[in-house]
Amino acid sequence: LDEAIPALEAAVKCLEKLQKSDIDEVKALKKPPNGVRLTMEVCCHFFSVKPIKENDPNDSSKKIDNYHLSALKNLLKDAGEFLQSLKDFDKDNIPDKIIKKVEPFIQSPDFTPVAIKKASNACEAICMWAQAMYKYHFVAKAVAPKKAQLKEAQAALDIVMAQLGEAQAKLKGVVDRLAVLEANLKAVMDEKDGLVRKEAQCKTQLSNAAKLIGGLGGEEVRWKD
Repeated sequence: LDEAIPALEAAVKCLEKLQKSDIDEVKALKKPPNGVRLTMEVCCHFFSVKPIKENDPNDSSKKIDNYHLSALKNLLKDAGEFLQSLKDFDKDNIPDKIIKKVEPFIQSPDFTPVAIKKASNACEAICMWAQAMYKYHFVAKAVAPKKAQLKEAQAALDIVMAQLGEAQAKLKGVVDRLAVLEANLKAVMDEKDGLVRKEAQCKTQLSNAAKLIGGLGGEEVRWKD
C-alpha cells in the first residue's frame, strides 16, 4: 500500500497535466516509435480492446495484431473521453486475465516511464498510469478480504445497534410507566398521611370535648345544689 498509493497519486497528477493536444500528437504520428506502440497495446489490454488483424509483411499467409491502430480507432478517437476514461478506470475490480496480459509489459525494461518518455511525453503519463493500476490491483486484492470482514462486522454491528435501540425504547416505556406509578403512589401516600393527620386531629378534638363536657357536668351538679 505504501508503494501503490504514491505511484497512483503521481500517475493521477501526470494525467491531470495532459491536454487533448498531447493525445492528438500521439494520434498524428505516422510512424509511432516502439514506446508509443507498447503503450497503446497496454491500453488496449486494460480496456479489453481487441487488435486489428493485418497481413504479416513478412508472410502474406499470416495475420499480425495491430494494437496501435486499434487504439487509434477505439480509444484515442476522442482525446477528452480517453483521458477521462483513464481517470475513471475501475482500479478496484481489474480482472486477473487483464493483469496477466499486461504483466509482461509492466516487468519489461522497455516499458518504464523513463524509457517511454523518450518516445512521447503523453505516453509517459499513460505508462505511469498503467504501472500504478498494476500495483494497485495487488493491493486491492490483498485488502479485499479485510474489506469483506469489515463489511460483515459492520452488518453485525448494525443488527446489534438496532436491537439495542429496540431494548432502549422498551426500557424507556417501562421507566415512563414506573414514573407514573411512582407519582400515583406518592399521591396516595400523601392522601393517606393527610387522613392520618386529620384522624389525629379529630381524636384530639374529641378528647378535648370529652374533658370539657366532663368538667361542665360537675358544674351542673353544683348549680343544682
